[in-house]
Amino acid sequence: MSRTQARLLADRLTDRLAETGGEALVDRPYPWLIRRGLVQRQACADHRCDDGIRLDTGGECENCGNVLHIRRARRAKIAAHVDRELPGLAAGERRRVLEERLREQAAIEAEDLVWRREKARAEQARRDAARAAAQERAERERQAAAAADAMRQELPCEDCGQDRVAGLCEACDHRRQTETLIGEAGLIASAWSSNLADPGTVAAVTAEARTAISGGIATAWQEFLQITDVAALEANPEAAEDAYAFAAFQTAQQVVQEYQDNALAMLGRTEEDEAEARWAYKAEQGRPWFQHNTTGGDAIAAAAKAAKTARERTAQYLLATRLEQLRQQTAARTKTAAAAPWTDRPIHSMASAVRGSCRARP
Repeated sequence: MSRTQARLLADRLTDRLAETGGEALVDRPYPWLIRRGLVQRQACADHRCDDGIRLDTGGECENCGNVLHIRRARRAKIAAHVDRELPGLAAGERRRVLEERLREQAAIEAEDLVWRREKARAEQARRDAARAAAQERAERERQAAAAADAMRQELPCEDCGQDRVAGLCEACDHRRQTETLIGEAGLIASAWSSNLADPGTVAAVTAEARTAISGGIATAWQEFLQITDVAALEANPEAAEDAYAFAAFQTAQQVVQEYQDNALAMLGRTEEDEAEARWAYKAEQGRPWFQHNTTGGDAIAAAAKAAKTARERTAQYLLATRLEQLRQQTAARTKTAAAAPWTDRPIHSMASAVRGSCRARP
C-alpha cells in the first residue's frame, strides 16, 4: 500500500469515527469496520469517489462538483416554474410545493435510472449471448475444418495414386509446378521474340523453350547423380523420383527467371521503351532545381536514373501486357483441344526414366 492510500484510509476511518461520535461508542470494532468504517461510499457515479474524495489522488472529486452543480441548476429551474405557475405563494407554502416537485423529479430520475440500468443489463446479456454464439460457431467451424482436413489427408494422389497424401504427393506437386513453369517460360520467350498474332510462331518458340528446359533438367539430374549415392536411389525408387521432380522444379524456376530477365532486357530496347526513357530524361532535366544548369553532373545523373527507371517500368508493362495477350490466346485454344493425360506429358515421361538413368550409372 502506498503512502497516499494509507493516508486516505486513515482519513476515512477518522471521519467515520467522528460521524459515529468517537471511538468510545464503537463497542464491536470488527463489525463496525466491515459495515461502516471501510465501506466506500460513492457520492457520484465515479467508482474512484468516496464521500467526495478521489481515492487515487486524494483530491476533491470533480464529478461530485458537477453533480452538485446539476442539482442546484435543477432546483433553480423547478423554483422558477413554481414562481411562474403559482405567483404570490407564502414562503412556507412555496417551500412545500418546491420540495414536493423536487421529490417528484427525483422519483422520475430514479425510475429513469432503473430503466437505463435494465436496458444496459439487457444489452450486455445480448452481447454475451452473441459472443457465446460466435464462439460456438467458431468452434463448430474449427471442428468441421479439422474433420475436412483429416478427410483430405486420407485422399490418394490424383496423379500417381499414392495413398494418404492429401490429394497430391510432393513429387507430383513438383511435376505440376514444373510443367506450369515450362509453359510460363515458353510464353515469356514468345512475348518478345515472336509475332503474337501468329499461333504457329508462338508454338514454335514455346516448343524450343520446352526443349531447352528439358535439356537443362537432364543436365541438372546428371550433375546430381555425380554427387549422390546412386545405390541408395536404386534401392528407393520413390525417393529417386522425388529427387528428380525437385531437381526439375528448381531448374525450371531458374530458367524462368533467366527468360524473364532476358525478355525485360529485350523489351527495354523497343521503340516504346526508348520513347518513354527519352521523355523521362527530359522531364527530369526540366525540373526547377536543374533549370539553371541542365547539363551539369547532378542533372545528368538524375536524368539518367529517371530514364533507367522509366525504361524498366515500361519493359515490365510491355511484358505483362504481352503475357496477358498470350494467356488469353492459349486459353481460347485450350477450350477447343482435349488435355493430354498426365502420363503422356513430357515431365512425367522423363520422371519415369529416372530408374533407368540410375541403373545406367556405372
